[in-house]
This record gives sequence, C-alpha cells and structure tokens, in this order.
Amino acid sequence: MAEVVYAPEADDDLESIVGYIARDKPTAAREWLLKLRETCETIATQSGVGEERKGFGIPGCSSFSVGQYVVFFRPIEGGIEVSRVIHGSRDM
Repeated sequence: MAEVVYAPEADDDLESIVGYIARDKPTAAREWLLKLRETCETIATQSGVGEERKGFGIPGCSSFSVGQYVVFFRPIEGGIEVSRVIHGSRDM
C-alpha cells in the first residue's frame, strides 16, 4: 500500500473541517474525515492524478477535489505528502 504523509498544516485543516461539521452533525464529520482520508489513499496509488498547481509554492504540487474541499499534495517516494486540505471557496 502506498504511504500518505500529512503535513502539520494538513492535519490542522482536517481537524478544523471535522470540528466545524461536528458542531451540528458529528456522524457526518466522521464520514467526511473517512472520505477525505480514503481519497488521499487512492491518490497515493495513482500517479498522475490531480491537477498540477504551479505557483502554489510547493514543487510538484497537485490538487484533487473531494466534494467542497481541495486536497493539495505532492509525490514522495512510496506515496504522497498531503500539504493542505482547503475549502474550495477560499481564495488561493
């Protein structure tokens, strides 16, 4: 299985997302976290997936949308590093 490494900022993003959703819908928050993590695991096994993001400040950065969120990642040996997970409406 390919490795998924989460940068500290990505961990913070996931914690914020889950916390926000859990205020009203704790079950939905857990389901979103699982969906986001499962998507990251899938991305790690499929090289070339996602949209290349030049100018994001991270060499080799790509992104992949999951619902209303955008996962920013880069390839590393044996998998990917998830740099950020940001709501798609944010100005990047």
